[in-house]
Amino acid sequence: MRRALLVLVLVTGAAPLALAQATPERPKDQSPGTVAPGEIERLRREIESETRSNLELLLDAHTETGGLNDKLRYLRFGARLNLRRGSGSTLRLTAIQAPYATEGGIVEESATSLSIGALGRHSEAIGYEWEIGAVRFSTGRWDGTGLLRLTVRASDALRYSVGVSRTLVEESMLSAVGLDPVLGPFAGERVGAVTDNRLSASVSWQLPLRLDLVGEGALGIHAGSNTGSNLFKRLGGGPFWNAVAKAPEESISLLRIGAWFEYFGFDEDRLGYGGASLVDARGQEVPLDELGSDGISPEPDPPHPGVGGYFSPEHFTSLVGRVELRGRASPELEYNVAAFLGRQSYTGVESRGAGGIAASLKLRLGDRVSLPLSYVWDDYGPFTQQTLRARVVWLF
Repeated sequence: MRRALLVLVLVTGAAPLALAQATPERPKDQSPGTVAPGEIERLRREIESETRSNLELLLDAHTETGGLNDKLRYLRFGARLNLRRGSGSTLRLTAIQAPYATEGGIVEESATSLSIGALGRHSEAIGYEWEIGAVRFSTGRWDGTGLLRLTVRASDALRYSVGVSRTLVEESMLSAVGLDPVLGPFAGERVGAVTDNRLSASVSWQLPLRLDLVGEGALGIHAGSNTGSNLFKRLGGGPFWNAVAKAPEESISLLRIGAWFEYFGFDEDRLGYGGASLVDARGQEVPLDELGSDGISPEPDPPHPGVGGYFSPEHFTSLVGRVELRGRASPELEYNVAAFLGRQSYTGVESRGAGGIAASLKLRLGDRVSLPLSYVWDDYGPFTQQTLRARVVWLF
């Protein structure tokens, strides 16, 4: 949940940007019939990138703070084939290998996933995206993931989307893969391996003076082996102002400023590890051949959290300011920087600061190859985390 929240805060409001940039400002030294040097080549490249099939090589590296139970790191790598079809849709085939490790490599597991999906438009007003996948873990367990989303452009100013999804909760080894205690209340049973199953909706409404409002909501359940079914609800939204909205080739094509309010809550606090903890009640490390002997209750009994291994407070609220800057430093280099700063509070913790930053670069290495890179850091929720993503995209 905390990783999903960071992504939402950093990228929320992207939907109205196409509207904001639909009628870019023409440079003052150009008449309506003038074609700027390099403009035809730029347009040709952009049209090719949107209409040609491509192969992506994927690499994600992630780490975070926390104790032995909480801290999870992974180096995910794989490939995605995007096949453009004559109808304007894109068929996606993705293969991912994700090795997971706790601090010090005490527990090391992995997951291999295969998925197929597509995105496109049913009409000028309706777009769609779907994906279905299968995941096999090194423990021998299988799981499934999926996504279905419809986006409706009701008018030039209003658009909304609805969707359902099932994803892995990659917040700890317990939640992402699960553990097998040999002693204690879960001896011989799987504990953890939690999935996020949700129904979500979002809306964006463009107003005059380059203003827009964005809102999102979700209702769902986190469920896993011996961790119960934990109902959650989420609401978020805020106003944004496109202070600068120019053509994509400008050195500064977008400056977007806004505020974002976030609320979510779970029925039960499941950020616990009782019965499958790598640390016992006295703070001593538990050997793997004695896993389950920690002596910590697995049942949620406030303020004691139940077993689950994921951030799930009864109440979480935050209010942050957000700014985004994007543009093109040169014909071969695009950039995007987003940051937020504000306050957060959640059950059992007094109000404190919240902040994060995301930066990305896209380097074009000729007509066929590009190299998108991104880095994300945040202090949002109980732990800080950082993720580095690298892609190699080859058009064919």
